[in-house]
Amino acid sequence: MNTLKFLLLLSIFSITIHAQVNIEKYNKVNQSDGLFGNLSFYVSAKTGNTDIQEFGVDGRINYHKDSFNSFLIALGDYGWNNGKEYSNNALLHFRLIKETETFISPEFFAQINYNKKQLILFRSLIGVGVRSGLLSTENSNLTFGTAYMFEHEKLDLSPDNFHPSLTDHHRWSNYLSYTNSLTDNSTLSIIIYAQPRFDNFKDIRMLSENHLSVGLNEKVSISVSLGLRYDSKPPDTVKDLDTYTKIGLSIKI
Repeated sequence: MNTLKFLLLLSIFSITIHAQVNIEKYNKVNQSDGLFGNLSFYVSAKTGNTDIQEFGVDGRINYHKDSFNSFLIALGDYGWNNGKEYSNNALLHFRLIKETETFISPEFFAQINYNKKQLILFRSLIGVGVRSGLLSTENSNLTFGTAYMFEHEKLDLSPDNFHPSLTDHHRWSNYLSYTNSLTDNSTLSIIIYAQPRFDNFKDIRMLSENHLSVGLNEKVSISVSLGLRYDSKPPDTVKDLDTYTKIGLSIKI
């Protein structure tokens, strides 16, 4: 009962915060040496009074060898409403973690992505930092991470917009992550990110996501994600808060 209360409270706290992309759900709790993969996707269509089609894909490759753990993720989302595109984004993220015998492990990460709905034509980032295991059991981990991150963005803005179309910022990336292997085929992850600029702490991006994957068998599972993203200084015409709910099918490869 105490464990259930803890998970419930942590989930509620996570949902009420709000960024970038949750990559911690791709970091498996327990791994043997070798190559692992996962592919998730969803398709949605409505016709009649509404004409909406949506498609999304989410792939991951994990590689674990000796004291090194790395993963590469790729995801994309596309949607049309009455034949007009309303969602178009894609992302590629790489992360390398050096496991140590202490409670602190260094990590390196790099990412490129775009999001037409948020007017992001191209975004790239690179960072280095450390992570610390606050709690670790056979099936669960509670981890805190902090890192320096350099971020470059090219936005789809005209010269008369208030927000610049090209930006280069140094950010302080922090996250708190909880993962739990509920069964051999089911996993829960809860993550909170906060990424303020070093030169302006009022310019902050935040992400909260809760992800549950329930195995139907050893290869196939149903996944549910609930999340919020917040940008205190978004581009012109872009709202500062986004929420989303995704239900999909996940296949181990």
